[in-house]
Amino acid sequence: MSAAPGRRRIVVLGPAHPSKGGIAVHTTELARHLAQGPDADVKLVSWAKLYPELLYPGEVALPDATPEVPEFTPTLRPLSWSSPASWWRTGRHVAQADLVVIAHVVPLQVPALMTVLAAMRAAHSAARTVVVAHNVLPHEPNPGDELLVSRLFAAVDGVVVHSDAQAALAHAHGARRVVTADLPPHLPGGPKLAGEAGSRVPRDGGVRLLSLGVVREYKGLDLLLEALREVHQRGFDARLTIAGELWGAAGRRVRELATGPGMRGHVELREGYVPAARIPELMAAHDAVVLPYRSGTASQNALLAFAHGLPVLATRVGSFPAQVRDGVDGVLVEPGSAAALAEGLLRLADGGLKTLRDNVEAPDLEAPWDAYLGAVDEAAKGGTAAAPPGGKALAVAKRGAEHALWARVGVQRRVGEQLAARKLTAAPAARPVPSGVPRTGVLHDAAEVADAVAQTKRLHLPAHPDSPKNWDALGAVAAVLTLADDGSRTARVLDAGSARYSPVLPWLRLYGLGRTRGDLAGINLEFGATVHRDGVEFRRGDVTDTGLPDGSLDAVTCMSVIEHGVPIAGFLTETARILRPGGVLALSTDYDQSPPDTTGVTAYGAPVKIFSPADLRDLVALADRVGLDLVGELTDDVLAHPERPVHWKRTGLDYTFVLLTFVRR
Repeated sequence: MSAAPGRRRIVVLGPAHPSKGGIAVHTTELARHLAQGPDADVKLVSWAKLYPELLYPGEVALPDATPEVPEFTPTLRPLSWSSPASWWRTGRHVAQADLVVIAHVVPLQVPALMTVLAAMRAAHSAARTVVVAHNVLPHEPNPGDELLVSRLFAAVDGVVVHSDAQAALAHAHGARRVVTADLPPHLPGGPKLAGEAGSRVPRDGGVRLLSLGVVREYKGLDLLLEALREVHQRGFDARLTIAGELWGAAGRRVRELATGPGMRGHVELREGYVPAARIPELMAAHDAVVLPYRSGTASQNALLAFAHGLPVLATRVGSFPAQVRDGVDGVLVEPGSAAALAEGLLRLADGGLKTLRDNVEAPDLEAPWDAYLGAVDEAAKGGTAAAPPGGKALAVAKRGAEHALWARVGVQRRVGEQLAARKLTAAPAARPVPSGVPRTGVLHDAAEVADAVAQTKRLHLPAHPDSPKNWDALGAVAAVLTLADDGSRTARVLDAGSARYSPVLPWLRLYGLGRTRGDLAGINLEFGATVHRDGVEFRRGDVTDTGLPDGSLDAVTCMSVIEHGVPIAGFLTETARILRPGGVLALSTDYDQSPPDTTGVTAYGAPVKIFSPADLRDLVALADRVGLDLVGELTDDVLAHPERPVHWKRTGLDYTFVLLTFVRR
């Protein structure tokens, strides 16, 4: 790759026209904005064949020859998924660049990208390398995806992601430097088409809703259709257009619901890819855009709606809470709930809809790119500036604690079973249940911390090194054993937001639970590949969207998790769904009767929150609405505490813990 002397040689490698979709538009616009920098010589290197058609359920290329945005010049298309020789040639070709920015789309492409990087190394390239990860892992991952992504991230200098949750996931998959940046606007058709609003079509009936884009499970269209049916029964007239490709089982489910009883005349399916040129007319024929995602990272659809003057109904996932102003230019609801979507739809009644539309402001489509280009440059520096939460030293210490803990549990459990078989000691099920921690209550003082640590020793349970955490763990384990398990030791338990070194699941294992594979599991969005420790499964998972069957669990524990930016209503709704009637939720969180000021304090990618008495009462009211009954009461006496026995060194904050136990109605 040649350039004029003194100019910075940059390669952007990723999908571009004729590939369709937002990532191809983003790659093209990224190249264009990089080329606007001083002394920049930019080439866009793309794919002639992006995917094997048999593995891609939609149309790979645009249905006509019209690009979504003006093509970047120069754009080269030497890459083909079916030609490893093209991967190697491309790496040799770009080896002389100063910076190579690689769009990570799906793990299927990682072998090609790794070959490009290997060819660059073979040519003694001095280029800095950055991966732009639109999704660290696919929304529906396959076996081997995590290994491929880890190999790619470890091979480059830095990774750019578009949310704090994705940053944690990138760290968990070996990225050396991670920079988080808001996804900049890159609307289909570009700024010119986005500014060309179609002629508004007069409304002759109910509120006209538009869902635009590929229908997949995580986008929640099935929940929206259930909500639509509910509001129709309540007398609210709303009509929905679903415009986009319908993929796989999710598409079949949406087609079935859309054509089912009660939906005739209320839902229109416009199957197939929607090219950019048709978007202004489509927007003009509708009153609001709906984005009912179960989960998400970053999306352009809210900005696309605003660019065409439409308000938005969206769930509180991914980038939507930052883009949509609830009650101003849109409506935000908790994810994963048809009931929440129904209430959101009712807020779009005529008066509310007009107010929202009047407040819609056209987004700035250019200024956000300045910060984004800065993020790319920051990621290119490499190194370890963005270490895992708490730093690498803490991450190593946690990994060591994890292995030590599970080694002890395995040995202790096997020795106990052998001794019990020889009738030299009691069986695990005969171990006394932890006592002294109320099902619903507050950690009062240092003396209760000391009592909890002493109890772990008496019960031969490996104590958590952070002493106060033993208090709520004992209470949670006692709640599971006495309320959910009925002494049978066969309960199915999920630790939501788990850490592999935290005590709840190891202690339950020592009490004899987990004899059947899958009975004990922990999920966390920061987990990479699924790991098994002494029969306990730890896997990547979202506490607001677990994917588990209805009523499939006896108990859920969630220890000091919800204060880190978890959508409370979404978590409680999902927990109520997956618990059987009579099942138990044991939940702890940071608390203070007069919380300290946490303005500007962040941890794990979210503002630090310490719950107040009012916050807890609001939480209990939410739980009641989804069918979770509190064990005990939140009286002023229960919520009082004479000391603040918890000290978080990293933030300098002092407070205490609260434990809340709920039973599923």
